[in-house]
Amino acid sequence: MYLYLVQHAKAMKADEGAERGITEEGEDETRRVAQCLHRVKPEIHVIWQSGRKRARETAEIIGEELDCERRIMEHSHLGPTEPVEPVVTLLENNHNNIMIVGHLPYLSRLSSQLITGSQELPVINFTNSAVACLEKTDAQWTVCWMLTPEAGI
Repeated sequence: MYLYLVQHAKAMKADEGAERGITEEGEDETRRVAQCLHRVKPEIHVIWQSGRKRARETAEIIGEELDCERRIMEHSHLGPTEPVEPVVTLLENNHNNIMIVGHLPYLSRLSSQLITGSQELPVINFTNSAVACLEKTDAQWTVCWMLTPEAGI
């Protein structure tokens, strides 16, 4: 099973509230990352996004580029400060490849919990529009690769 973790694209300023959308720069960076992903051709069964505008817009760009926009679903447990345990449980009982488009510190805590068993040991340095690919073999999660907008794509 592969798990793709994506921090939402660069967003409008925080004073615009929780429903702030992504910036033009964020859209461009996400599109470049998504085009690179398209060349890799990952098999993604579903894209979960938090429901916040910036995550939804990021997921839509990636879904469009990977031709899986019909498999984008809002998931209620992906907000920045949500507990990770409900999603960890879902992932442990799942065999489909999933992409999660979300927020910090949630993605950092989730990846740490999966890889080290502790949310307090950061293992991935997320940036906006970046994609981290984790793989689960048997009961072990490992980081396979990471793709960032700064990678020169």
